[in-house]
Amino acid sequence: MAKVTVENGKILYRKFLTACELPVADLVWAYLQQEDVSAKMCCGSFGAEIGRVIVLERNGKKEVFQFESMQEARELLEKLKEAAPDLAIGYTEENRKRFEKEM
Repeated sequence: MAKVTVENGKILYRKFLTACELPVADLVWAYLQQEDVSAKMCCGSFGAEIGRVIVLERNGKKEVFQFESMQEARELLEKLKEAAPDLAIGYTEENRKRFEKEM
């Protein structure tokens, strides 16, 4: 699961053993994605949710940050809003069209 921070206008994260950074200024769109997961165990079953933040760069690249809860994903999205108030946030038809124009 992701260990992601937003500092000094950059998203800082690890990919395998590599420390990576992504300038927030290079982003055109960020949105949440939720996946509900149900699992069966010997003593019963339970449900969980996985939260993802998908960010798209001007050059068309996409990065996906996956979290164990939607709360963590929402917190990253809030940090991105603070770092880049003009960034398109949320999966809407308007934002999808805005991204297509950037390409």
